[in-house]
Amino acid sequence: MFSSKRGIQLPARHCLLALLVSTAIAGGSLACRAEDGLVDVRTLPHIEGAMARPEATKYPNLSASYFGAGNVADTIANTGKLLAADGWIAYTPPLEGSDRSRWYKKGAQGVSASFMSDGSRTDRSGVSYSSQRLEVNLPFPDRATDIVYDERRPYLGCTTAETVDATLAFFQKELATLGWSPLSAAAAEARWPNAKIAETIANGVRVYFSRDGNTRQLPVMLTLQRSADNKTSVEIRVAPFALPQDLAAGPESAGLPRPERIKSAGTTGSADSIKREAHALIPAELGPVLAFYRRELGKKGWVEQSKDTVVTADRASLAFTSPEETATMQIGRKYDLTIVQIDVQVLPSVITARAKAKKEADDRFVKDALAFGQAAIAEADAKRAAAQAARGPETALRAMDGSSTPIPVPDTASEIDFDGADGRLAFTSSSSVSALADFYRSGMKTLGWKSTPSVINNPNMVVLNFSKAKQSISMTAMQMGPKVNVTATGSGLKGVPVAAVATTTTTGNAKSAEQVLESDGDSDYPTPKQRTLRSLGTSGLPGGAPFRHELSASVPAGLDSVLAFYRRELTQRQWQEDTKSAVIKPDSATLAFKAPDGPAMLKLERRNDETTVSLVVRHPAEATKAGILPALGKVRLLFGNMGDAEVSVSVNNKTIKVAPGVGGPQNPNGPTMELPPGAYKVTIKAAGKPAHDSTIKVAANDSWGLMVGPDGRDILPLQLY
Repeated sequence: MFSSKRGIQLPARHCLLALLVSTAIAGGSLACRAEDGLVDVRTLPHIEGAMARPEATKYPNLSASYFGAGNVADTIANTGKLLAADGWIAYTPPLEGSDRSRWYKKGAQGVSASFMSDGSRTDRSGVSYSSQRLEVNLPFPDRATDIVYDERRPYLGCTTAETVDATLAFFQKELATLGWSPLSAAAAEARWPNAKIAETIANGVRVYFSRDGNTRQLPVMLTLQRSADNKTSVEIRVAPFALPQDLAAGPESAGLPRPERIKSAGTTGSADSIKREAHALIPAELGPVLAFYRRELGKKGWVEQSKDTVVTADRASLAFTSPEETATMQIGRKYDLTIVQIDVQVLPSVITARAKAKKEADDRFVKDALAFGQAAIAEADAKRAAAQAARGPETALRAMDGSSTPIPVPDTASEIDFDGADGRLAFTSSSSVSALADFYRSGMKTLGWKSTPSVINNPNMVVLNFSKAKQSISMTAMQMGPKVNVTATGSGLKGVPVAAVATTTTTGNAKSAEQVLESDGDSDYPTPKQRTLRSLGTSGLPGGAPFRHELSASVPAGLDSVLAFYRRELTQRQWQEDTKSAVIKPDSATLAFKAPDGPAMLKLERRNDETTVSLVVRHPAEATKAGILPALGKVRLLFGNMGDAEVSVSVNNKTIKVAPGVGGPQNPNGPTMELPPGAYKVTIKAAGKPAHDSTIKVAANDSWGLMVGPDGRDILPLQLY
C-alpha cells in the first residue's frame, strides 16, 4: 500500500497521477506492469540470514520485506553498506528526512527503504523495499556528498571535490545522454519574455537546459560554484523564469489563504480560534509568493503594517492587522522552495467581548432550558399521577431472568447497554422512580452491598450509592416522559469477562465453546497470534501522513472468539464502541468504533472455516488538510488522466473533460465531483475511439481517485479515504 512516497505534494485533488503511480509501484490494487524504470526489489541485497516476509500484493517485484536479527539502527547501517556496494547512491528528498526511511538511486532506477522493528521485539528488525519511479532522472556526480534530490520537480543539490570545469563537463555530457540540450538566451526569451539567462556567478558558472521534444518539462538551471574549501557546490532546479509568476488561490485553511500549487501545507486551530497558524512549502520564487499573500490577505480585509515590513532577496517579514486580529508572516527560501509561516492572534478587546457575548447567550439558554424543563416535569408528573391512579398500587419489581450484567436489572428494563470495560450500565424502564429505588435498595442489600444516603431522593429523580469491600456503584434514576432512564457507573461494574458478554450478544448460543485468543502485541492494530494471514495497508499522499489504515486478517477461530478478542483488545487501546450500531449475525458482524485517530469499522465474516477480519480506520484530520474530505453523507471523486489525449468521463448523467496529464505534477488542476453513495456506471470516451463502460460502487463519506489509463480505455480506481 501507499507509504513513504515523495515529490511535490500538491493538494490531493491535484496530485492524483503521482498518487496512483506511486500506489501501483508500492503494490496497491492498481494494475501495472514491470517497466525498465522500475527495479525488481527481489534482486536487491539484504542482511544475511534475513527472511522474506510475504506481502498481500499482486506485484512482489515492486515491494518486498525482509526481517532478521539486529536492532533497527544496525539494520539501517548494514543495509546502506550493502546497497552502496551494489552501486546504489543514497540521497535525501528536500525537507523530508526521516529516522526510519532511506532513499537510493542507481542509474535511472530508484528505491525507497523503510525500517521497522519486528513487532514488539527489539532484537529483530526488518526493511521494506519499494520500487521508485524517477520521473525526471538527473545524474549524480562521482564522489558527490550531501545529496538532496527530488525526482519530480526536479531538484538536485550536492557537493563534489571536482573542479567547476570538470563538473560542468560531466553534466553537459550526462544531461545530453538523457535528452537535455543547452537553452539559448534567444530561445528562452522567445517563450518567457522575463527570462534573463546571461548572469555571471562569482567563482562559478550558471547554464540552462531544456528537454528535447518535451514541452511539459520546464527548463532547468544548473549552478556550479567553487567554495573556499576547494569544493564545488551543485544545484539543479527549475529555471525561476519558467515558474508561475502569478499564483492562483487554492482552498483556504483555517480562514487563511494558500496557493493552489503547493508541496505541503498545514494549520493548527480554526478560523474562530483565539490563536491559529498556517504554514506551507511552495514551489515558487519568493516574489510571486509575497505578492500572492499581499493580494489575498488584502481581499479578506487585512491591512499590512508597512513600518514592520522587511524584504530581502531571500527573506521577508510582514505584519498585518484586521478589525479583530493581528498576524505576523515570515517567508524564507530553502532549496527550490519558499517557506511560509503565518501566526494569527485575536485582539484582547475582542476576546473580552466574545467572552461577554458567550456568557450572555449561555445565561439565556440556561434560563430558557430551566423554564422548559420545569414545564415538562409538571406535565409528566400530572400524567404519571393519573396513570398510577388508574393502575392502582404498584407491585414490587422482579429481577430479569438470564441477564448477563453483574447486578440485577428489573424485568421492566429495556434498551439495556452494559460495558464491563468502562464499568457502565444503562437502561430504560416503564416503572416509577420510587419502584426502581426500592428494587435496588432491597436487591443490593441481599447481595452484600451497603447503601449510603443521598440528598437527591424525590419522585422524579433519585441517586443511589452502594459500596462493598473496595468497590462502589453509583446509580441515577430520572423520569424522562413516560419512562425512567437509569444509569449506573463504578468499579463494581468492571471486570466482567468480555467473552461472557459476547456470547449472549452474538449468536445467542449460550452453549457455544469460545477460544480465548492471544494478541500479537501490535500496539495500534492487533491481530490474534493464531492467524493464517495478516496485512496492513494505507492510503495517502506521497511523503504525507495516511488518510486511511486497513488491517486484513484471517483467523482459524469462531466468530464469537474473534469478536471477543477485538472488543477486549480495542477497548484496552482506548477505542470506544458504538454499541447501538452493532450488527451481529451467526456468520458475520459489523461494529463501529471511535478510535483515538478517527472513526473505525470492524467487519468479521465466516469463510472456509475461518473468520476474516477487516479493520478500517480513517484519519479525517489528515484528509481535511489535504482537501479530500467529502461532505457528510456524500462521496468525492477525484479525476486524472495518464494518457496523451483529452477524454470525456460521464458519471451519474454528468460529463466532464479531463485533459492529458491532469492529476500529475506538471498539470495539477484535476476536476472533482461529489455525489450520493451507490453504484454508478462510468463511461470513458476519447476522440476517434469507442466508448468504454465500467462500474464503481462507493459508500457514504468515501473519497476515490479515478484515473484514466494511458490507453484512454480503462478507469483505475483507488480509495483514498
